Amino acid sequence: MAAGIQLSQNTAELERHLRGIEAALRAGDMARAIRLAGEAAGRGFEHPNLLTLAAYDSINRGDDRAALALAERARALSPRNPDVLNAAGICYSRLGRHREALAAFDAALRQQPGASHIRFRKACAHEDLSELGKARVEFERVLSAEPANAEAMAKLANLAALRGDVVSARDFGSRALRHDPRQAGAVLSLAMADIEEQKFADAAARLRPLMAQAGLSPVNRSIASSLLGDALDGLGQFRDAFAAYAAAKAMLRAYYKPVYEAEGVETAHARVARLAAHFSAADAARWRANRDEPYVSPVETHVFLVGFPRSGTTLLEVVLDSHPDIGSMEERDCLTDAIEDFLVPPDGLERLALADTGALSRHRDAYWARAAEFGVRPAGKVFVDKLPLNSILLCLVAKIFPRAKILFALRDPRDVVLSCFRRRFGMTAQMYEFTSLESAARYYDAVMSLSALYREKLALETFELRYEGLVSDFDGTIGGVCGFLGLERHEDMAAFARRAAARNIDTPSNAQIARGLFGHGVGQWRRYADELGPVMPVLAPHVARFGYGED
Repeated sequence: MAAGIQLSQNTAELERHLRGIEAALRAGDMARAIRLAGEAAGRGFEHPNLLTLAAYDSINRGDDRAALALAERARALSPRNPDVLNAAGICYSRLGRHREALAAFDAALRQQPGASHIRFRKACAHEDLSELGKARVEFERVLSAEPANAEAMAKLANLAALRGDVVSARDFGSRALRHDPRQAGAVLSLAMADIEEQKFADAAARLRPLMAQAGLSPVNRSIASSLLGDALDGLGQFRDAFAAYAAAKAMLRAYYKPVYEAEGVETAHARVARLAAHFSAADAARWRANRDEPYVSPVETHVFLVGFPRSGTTLLEVVLDSHPDIGSMEERDCLTDAIEDFLVPPDGLERLALADTGALSRHRDAYWARAAEFGVRPAGKVFVDKLPLNSILLCLVAKIFPRAKILFALRDPRDVVLSCFRRRFGMTAQMYEFTSLESAARYYDAVMSLSALYREKLALETFELRYEGLVSDFDGTIGGVCGFLGLERHEDMAAFARRAAARNIDTPSNAQIARGLFGHGVGQWRRYADELGPVMPVLAPHVARFGYGED
């Protein structure tokens, strides 16, 4: 009897909390509703709507993991509630789990197809995954449903600016500001258009007032500072430009540190160091054992285009994709299942070294299934999987696809690290390493040292090519690549820029590739030689090993 009385009291108390939250919502006081929900959840009360609002309370307090726990509990109680699913998607996004976020938003839209605010979040998830073409389609759908949505206009302006479409960037950006004069994304896109047209003083004049604006989000403030760096670089003010880049990266590092340096989270650098320690002592024979193992492949030749970000891999991928006998996939992670099985667990590498045919076949199937999800069906062609930091995963490739060919892109280490420091990337654990010059240099050193170890221990057929050679001797370099792939060079490869202009290239190289070959990316580090001084000792061994000289 006492238990029944207690249950009734708890139910009555829950209903009291729900009435208070509902009253706040009716009064238009969302902040109070969220706060009340957080307090109620903190006392152990559960209801899907209450937990959903409580998740936003945790987000407001900076505790994204607690927010996700609340959203997932709400989802368990009400798995088809679109508001619950939307909240879960937002939490996944904030924690960098963008593929899970996308799945949650899709599930919400199945229940409420006309919910533009959820579709907007889905578009942002595609953007976070660098699926820019898909993001553009979803933002256009939002704008079609809500023609005055300034935020969607600003997003479309940004996507246009990224691909070098200055006319569309200015159109969407100006329209966004007419609807919302404080729309920061629109100002950033217009500044990008200024920089694309080399109107550097105009860009700086546009960005400085934005950076002084109160309430600007840390991410947008960082982008503004980084773009100001680009403008100052264009004006020849290199010392000030570097200071602007450093400020931008420091803002990002502070903002994302709770996610990527949380207790129990293995950083990208730590993972590479762990792999290097393992392979320093590894028996090469165990890693070469299945080199001649037969397996059925859906492609004529399987190629992994790797290296380090900003080493010219995007340019090369676009050139190769212009060949009628080559199909390519740009920056899509299809080795996720193998990573979870063999790289995350402490005993994973030992199991991988001894993996039998069944285990390897399962992971081949999983790889091709993921490629199909991305719309890749390159049957019978030379297939190029371009993802620069798959250079870290060549141990997986050596076992799962031992007959694959490796194209390894090189560029002057000083230009690579400077470019990684200057450029703007969607945030991941790996891109977090670029949020300071020092960590970018250390990560480059770790990745390239691991790659050298792989060359010693693995039996993968590898061809190295240099960005500098691609821009200075296009015909000779591409001829060598085609020879390695067993193909004749095709005349369409020289016309890659026209093809690139029609594509959504999902990297920071978008507009550059569409302009064709350009040599100004060679030797940019010299303008920042003084600022690069502290990391030169880290990079010097690689400069010497790759023969770039020390001038």
